[in-house]
Amino acid sequence: MTNASVPISFLQPTNLRISTMVATANFSTQIDLISLFQQIHAKLIPLGYPGEGILKMEHRDKMVGTSSKDAFTNRKISNKTFFNQSTIIMRRALETGPGFKEVNIKIFANGGIQMTGIPSTTMAQASLQSLIQDIKALPTNPFKGEPVISKFSIQLVNSDYTIRFPVKRDDLHTLLTREYSLFSTNESTIYQGVNTKYYFNKKYAHLEPKGVCHCTDTICTGQGNGEEHGQCKRVTLSVFQTGKIIITGARHMDQIMEVYHYFNDILVKHARDILRIPDEELAKLNAEK
Repeated sequence: MTNASVPISFLQPTNLRISTMVATANFSTQIDLISLFQQIHAKLIPLGYPGEGILKMEHRDKMVGTSSKDAFTNRKISNKTFFNQSTIIMRRALETGPGFKEVNIKIFANGGIQMTGIPSTTMAQASLQSLIQDIKALPTNPFKGEPVISKFSIQLVNSDYTIRFPVKRDDLHTLLTREYSLFSTNESTIYQGVNTKYYFNKKYAHLEPKGVCHCTDTICTGQGNGEEHGQCKRVTLSVFQTGKIIITGARHMDQIMEVYHYFNDILVKHARDILRIPDEELAKLNAEK
């Protein structure tokens, strides 16, 4: 350890919490959204119902049912709907512990699907299977053919965790840019966190420094698959003064985990320089050596 380092156990980083995912998929068949909207009321559950089910559907400028967001914000119809797209809000039981999660499912007439508000792939796929069964049970089946979930893909993973000590944002920003060559901004009047971009690419995992784009002689936007030359995946690391850390913009868990372990190593190595550790805590730590 360096003079600034501490054991990882001293920082007590929490496990990563997946806050939300965005997924896309396809029913493998077209669907009559008008027919679905006209019949969906038979499958709706009331907001106060203590179980899973369909809460709400929006189609064009019409709506049936109510979600929790509507109840708290008086929001009704989304202003971002398309002519050939409907939105269904489903309530699903959490996989760990009591409670429910509302899942937003955008359905397109060609069978395309976009899901937000999902904490895991298993919940996403279970939600879609449940939705298929509910739709097929309607008096007139809106599906043009037999629905089969295909082309399921995670497009975005957002996560967060915390450490037990506040962060010196200015010192962290300086460290990340000067010693680790990362692209980082620290403008508290615009954003309260140190905003850092980490470029993930399996092809260049063996190269130093980590987290920077090693694609030469090509334009790399950071929006690639994270596996090939010119295809880096840019992941955003946001570190707040409170000790909360957010990792966003990944498409796969290995991208999230690489950034998680990478930044924890930095915290361990430079803790005394970039964290606000009370003197009494440092005294205890020094006494244990």
